[in-house]
Amino acid sequence: MLSGYTEAPERAQPTTSELPGRTRPAATDAERAVRSQVEAREAVVSVARAAKAQAGGSGGVLQVVHGARRVGWAAYELQRSATELVQGVAKPPYAATGSLDSLESRKLAEGVAYQVLYDRSALARSPQLELTSRLVALGEQARVVHVAPTKMIVVDNEVALLPLTTTEHTVESAVVIRSSAMLVAVMRIFEDMWRFAAPFTSEQERLVGDDQPSEEERWILSLLASGATDDTIGRLMGFSARTAHRRVRELIARLGVETRFQAGMQAVKLGWL
Repeated sequence: MLSGYTEAPERAQPTTSELPGRTRPAATDAERAVRSQVEAREAVVSVARAAKAQAGGSGGVLQVVHGARRVGWAAYELQRSATELVQGVAKPPYAATGSLDSLESRKLAEGVAYQVLYDRSALARSPQLELTSRLVALGEQARVVHVAPTKMIVVDNEVALLPLTTTEHTVESAVVIRSSAMLVAVMRIFEDMWRFAAPFTSEQERLVGDDQPSEEERWILSLLASGATDDTIGRLMGFSARTAHRRVRELIARLGVETRFQAGMQAVKLGWL
């Protein structure tokens, strides 16, 4: 809306939060996480749209890489050039696999810091849990998000690589983004996701025994412990509010407690979180 070209709106009646002595309740970490995920998805769409508009470029701020092998090579070369910090989001599909894990091991030994966010679906791949555990032992900082809006690599706060087009099994094209306002936006996406992600721990490896919670139940319990409502849990987990409410009730009963808060505390005591 252009200022000065519309009539001033009629003053609305004050809402409950605007009345004297009333304050709006502070948002919980889970609610802030929901907003952050929505904002991250919107930012990713904006970055991808701008990159595709310049898909014919071969240099400058944006450079488009076509072909799965070339995308994999670009990811390798960017990390190989890192001198201080590599930040990444690991999420299927993949353009390259084992070579990047070996490269990371070498870069960690050279003193390059790694911050890696794992989409939950990435850790579901049979070798990834073991690989991640080994890399964490070597110094990788790892966190987990339920659903990442995109995969990415950011190197030394100077250059980033994001997928442009993908199939179910591979990345067909990607965009290299160099120092620019767009790179700043990509770095902000990563920082927001990192802030609300859960630390990766050895307990995230497959649990044995019927009494242990599933990975999905652990996510619900983590959200419960952070004070999330059923509606918030549903949005983060991809459930309806009704399904989220039922799953929460089932977990409360299974833990032998009466309240949501008690469920979170009991889960911590049992080592489920």
